[in-house]
Amino acid sequence: MLSAPTTNVGRTETDLPAIELAGAAKRFRTPTGDVYTAIQDFNLTVGRGEFVSIVGPTGCGKSTTLSLISGLAPPSAGEVRVMGKPVAESKAEVTYAADF
Repeated sequence: MLSAPTTNVGRTETDLPAIELAGAAKRFRTPTGDVYTAIQDFNLTVGRGEFVSIVGPTGCGKSTTLSLISGLAPPSAGEVRVMGKPVAESKAEVTYAADF
């Protein structure tokens, strides 16, 4: 887990994490105008070649987290990087599929 965003200075491409979320948050506006926080202060590092499963009860933020990683939704706060680059720059390298 990350405690703060890391820097890529001095790191080679092979030692950068495949996926990195640092202080990530996602908030949504509800139909009544309130703000709903789906995830907040979320830190995750997935190394290259690692296999990770995201499991949890309904409503815990699994799909929201995958949406951030895939670039389908921008974070409300924090950073999301794929292969060392902000996810917005990495969309061509990301594939997302829901499995039911």
